[in-house]
Amino acid sequence: MNTNLQKDLDYYLSLNYEITLRKMTAAEAGASERRYLAQIPLIDGLMAEGETPQEALTHLEIVKRLAFELMLEQGKEILEPRFEIAVEAA
Repeated sequence: MNTNLQKDLDYYLSLNYEITLRKMTAAEAGASERRYLAQIPLIDGLMAEGETPQEALTHLEIVKRLAFELMLEQGKEILEPRFEIAVEAA
């Protein structure tokens, strides 16, 4: 049974996915302009760029919504972040 049918877009958008943000190299940016790349490593290919870190993050949220909508429509699995809780012995 596909559990994606039981979880809607709002559910996936509410999850706290790890995001990486970095300055792109000149070769990646394709010009002398400064560009930033934001991505969600858990979801292959889910990335966006911008002229500022904030713009890259804003674009990533747009791309994430569109990608999740498409994945849900196609019945594809959307990976969910997993969190480990570290417990130290007293």
